[in-house]
Parts: sequence; structure tokens; C-alpha cells
Amino acid sequence: MLRPLLVAAALLTASCGAPNVVQVAMQGDLATLKQEIQASQAEGELDRGTVRRLAWAVAGRELRSSRGEAAVRRIRQVSPCASNLVTVLRDRAGRSDDAGAEASLLLLETRRIDGTPLVARYGDASSGAWRAVAARAATAPSYAQLRRKLIADHDERVRRAALQAALSTPHVDDLAAVLEATRLDPDPLSRSLAARAAGAIGGERVALALRDYWARADESTRMMIVEGWAMPATLDAGGRESLVWAAETEPGLPALAAADALIRSGGSSADVGAAVLFRALQEGTQQERRLAIRLAPVSDPALRAEMKRALDDSDPLVSVMALARLVDDPAQRPTIIQKLRKLARRKGGVALQARAALAAAGDTGVVDQLLQQLEQGSSHRRRLAAESLLRLGLYDRAATALADDDPAVRTAVACSVLSHSP
Repeated sequence: MLRPLLVAAALLTASCGAPNVVQVAMQGDLATLKQEIQASQAEGELDRGTVRRLAWAVAGRELRSSRGEAAVRRIRQVSPCASNLVTVLRDRAGRSDDAGAEASLLLLETRRIDGTPLVARYGDASSGAWRAVAARAATAPSYAQLRRKLIADHDERVRRAALQAALSTPHVDDLAAVLEATRLDPDPLSRSLAARAAGAIGGERVALALRDYWARADESTRMMIVEGWAMPATLDAGGRESLVWAAETEPGLPALAAADALIRSGGSSADVGAAVLFRALQEGTQQERRLAIRLAPVSDPALRAEMKRALDDSDPLVSVMALARLVDDPAQRPTIIQKLRKLARRKGGVALQARAALAAAGDTGVVDQLLQQLEQGSSHRRRLAAESLLRLGLYDRAATALADDDPAVRTAVACSVLSHSP
């Protein structure tokens, strides 16, 4: 009984002296909150600090009130702003449902709770969600046997958590288990975590094992193998040579991922990565060119020149991506802004990308389109509009989304507000 009473007292304290709009977010219904936000906007009362308090109230209420799988989704959504919601997450972790386990996982990830008692309590739990909590907490060498057992658990939530534990605290004793998971786990995220965990353990054996797996791997798994080679403990134990081989001789997106890893690692092999991205920009498939634009460092003169040639590409998405990457160039900014504004007036994904790029560039000329998108778009579009308004510093206008009909939009935008530095 004590925890609910403490939480209720905390909420009462938080609401005391709070603006009416914040109090409504804590205690009122959605229709009233919409009206209160509109009234506050009209009166000019939604400054940045008030919107942050409003976002905290909205996110906290969503976490407390959601049930079942929806509650799990809401908790996962607040991962980027978890440090601002520790009190609510601790309360949610005190419940015995799957969402309570998800909140416990998030608190473990952010190191807000001690995991040691959780291993003994939930290591053999019948609930996969709570076994996952034990798996994530099992980072100490003394838990090696349990960790390896849970890496092979039948529940993918448990396997993911155990592999995250292995990744966060690499132990050589886990190597065989994580390599096996890289090769055989049916879950793509688990394979990715396993490849990175193997790379974090490191050594020539890892580099060679991942090279052996490459021949039988599909494209997504090859992207994960690249991540393993690029881990610091493996990079200089054969990983760099494997990345050069993949970038220069293999086709498709994994080669570009390898090229990006080489550039980020620095040294002489960075030139190999730059050459591969340059080639993809010139003659790659549509998908390869889009990825190459996203990855290419604008500081490289040759790659920058090639991106300039993509400004008027026949593929409008390639064009808008190139415009977004080069908009900070003072000499080209006025021309690029005009091109982005033209694209922003179109329909579909290209317009969304252009509006987001304009907002990121600080161009307030896109505000009217964002406000219209915020009112009339799909859930995805409304969320993107609100986040773009936040980038422009228009917290009062973005606050509309904190009373959105879709709880996923409300939660995502609330977390975006809280994630922005105060």
C-alpha cells in the first residue's frame, strides 16, 4: 500500500502550483486537455518550461494508465527520455505485469536500479518478460552459466536481454554462445546483438568466425556481421581486413555499411571506405545511392562534390536527402532552402523529408505547412510535424500533439520535449 500512496502524494505535490493545463493533463480527460491547450496557446501561456511540465505530466499519465501490450509499447517509447521519468518508471516497475518487467529493463539499462537481487528472483520465472529482467541483470562473471542458458531461451525477449548483458560486459566464456546466436537465432535483433557481443569480446577467432558466417548469411545478417567486425576489440584483430574485403568485393548495402565502418575507424583504410561510397553515389542502385548520401561525410571534398551533383537527381528522395546534407553550406544555403521549400509543397514522403530538413535548418518558412500537417495528417505525419516544430523552438505550437487522439503520438512527442535540453 505504501508505494501507491507515495506516488499519489508525489503527483499531488507536482500539481500544486502547476498551470491549469498541467493539472488537467494529470487529472482531466483528453477532450478537456485539448481545450485547455488551445486556450493556453491563445493566451500565450505555453512557454518552454510550461510545455516541459506538460510533457512530463502527459508521459507519466500514459505510463501509469496504459494496460497490457499497449503499456509495454508506451514504456519502450520513453527510452530516450527515461532519465526524466525515473519516478514513474520505478512505480510502474513495482507491478507484476509485462509492463512492469519492461519498466525494470529500462531502469536497468539506465543504471537506475541494482540488478543483483533481480537475478535470483526472476532467473527461473515462468514469465518470459521477467526472465528477461534477470537476463539483463546477469552481467557479472558469476552469472556466466545462467547467462549462456538464457541466450538460448525459447522467448526472444529473454535472448535479447541476455545478449545485451553479454554485450555490455564482455566475457570470453560467452564467446561460443554468442557466435552460435549470430549464426542461428531466428530473431534479427538477437542476431545483431550477438554479432556485436562477439565483436566486443574480440580477437582473431571472432573475425574469422564472422567471415565464415558471411557466405551463408542473408543481407540483413551481413549488415550485423559488419557491426561485429567494427567493434574495437575485433577491429585490429582481423576485423579491419574483413571490412576492407567486404567493402571492395561484396555487393549491396553490406558493402556500404562496411565502407562507413572503415571511415569511422580512421586510418589509411578510411580512403577505401570513401572510394566505395563515391562509387555508390555515381552508379549504385536507388537504394544504395540513398544510403550512400546518408553515410557520406560532407567533409570529404570528392564525396561532397558528388552529393552536389545529386541535388537535382531524378529520384526526388535522393535529391531531398542531398539537399538536407548540404544545407549548412553558406554559399549554397539560399538556393537549397528554395529547392527544399518547393519539395515541401509536394505530397508524400518527399514533402515530409523536405519539411523536416527545413525545420532542422531553422527555416521558419515551413511553419504553416507543419501546422497543417499537425492538424490533418496521419498519426505518423502528426508526430513528425510536432517534432519539426520543436526543432524550430515552437514549443507552444508543438504542444497540440500532447493532446493527440493517438496515445503513441502523445507519448512520442512528450518524450521529444523532455529529451530536448532545458
